[in-house]
Amino acid sequence: MAGFVYRGLNAEGATVEGRITAADETDALRQLESQSIAPFRLTLETPASRKFARKKARPADRHRFIRQLAVLLRAGAPLLDAFETVSSEEPCRDLALEADGVRRDLRAGSRLSVAMKTHMDVLPDYAPRLIELGEATGQVPKALSDIATQMEHELKSAAEIRNALAYPAFLAVAGGVAVVFMFLFIVPRFAALIGDDRTALPALSRIVIGLGVTMRENLPVTLVILLAIVGGIVFLLRSRKSRAAVGRALYGLPVVGSFLRSAEIARWARTCATALSGGAPLLEALILAEGSLQSPRRRQGLAEARRAIRAGEAIDVALRAHTDFDAMTINLVRTGRASASLDEMLAFLADLHEEEARNRAKRLTALAEPMAVLFIASVVGLVVVSLVLAMTSLYDVAL
Repeated sequence: MAGFVYRGLNAEGATVEGRITAADETDALRQLESQSIAPFRLTLETPASRKFARKKARPADRHRFIRQLAVLLRAGAPLLDAFETVSSEEPCRDLALEADGVRRDLRAGSRLSVAMKTHMDVLPDYAPRLIELGEATGQVPKALSDIATQMEHELKSAAEIRNALAYPAFLAVAGGVAVVFMFLFIVPRFAALIGDDRTALPALSRIVIGLGVTMRENLPVTLVILLAIVGGIVFLLRSRKSRAAVGRALYGLPVVGSFLRSAEIARWARTCATALSGGAPLLEALILAEGSLQSPRRRQGLAEARRAIRAGEAIDVALRAHTDFDAMTINLVRTGRASASLDEMLAFLADLHEEEARNRAKRLTALAEPMAVLFIASVVGLVVVSLVLAMTSLYDVAL
């Protein structure tokens, strides 16, 4: 089935336009005729000719796309029909263009795993391999469903991290705006009252007033610097490499690091469990799971553990020797290995660490809020104290 965009006259002679789904152009004309519409333009809809709700595809859009595709395949729809149905209704331009490329490769006889790896390279690293395993075992719908479930867990984990840091970040931004406002508008007013002779002022007052006057007198330069700082922060948040670098730096912080550690172990366990349940061998599942980690130290430790497993060590022994996983994690992995249910035990382990990450996020938020308020209050208070000292010192001089 394909989409066709039409423009024509209805039975009342009014101009109408719209979109219909048909097997070919003849079928589209037949449908329009049954609706008493005389088309004077009928074109095959392509991603380039469609109107989209937005251009960029978000991770949530890719998750929705994979989930819908899995549902259609589980319902018995042929692969090409299911893919065309989902892609023809896709509201994101980038994702629609990628889907159109996959659809062309499928029509040419390519396998789904190869086509998606070629055109949808933004998908997680484990997605093409799980689809390939599903093709080998005849379980493509299950593979897509497992991928969608894993992506859903990753989206929830990312949302928890954002929510934990959102309010402290808001307080920091609001505090920064308040401080800049004081330096640009309030401090220069005090400077005008004091005059140019500031030799009698305390050192703190001279520094604060001098900084405020400099910022006010060089307002264009100040605005450029502030815009550059804001632009740099936005760039860091938008760049995947920069976000990864910031994430690695946060691992060293006491409270934040423990929260990120729990979230990362949960992500590793979930990815490994998904790969094992999809039919991947243990070593390959470990390789796929390593790609979900951001901490270089933990990734290196898991790589060393994987080499030890290849040399014949048990997975729990290798993890204990080469990683910083806690005793509960190691014991659950050993239990899963001994009972030949490692994938189920890893999924259970992921649930435990996700719950632990949620609890740590609540504690982090509860701790970060007063710390952010205290920091902002300290900066504002420092400015106020410096101005008060300036006024009292002038009063003493006058006496």
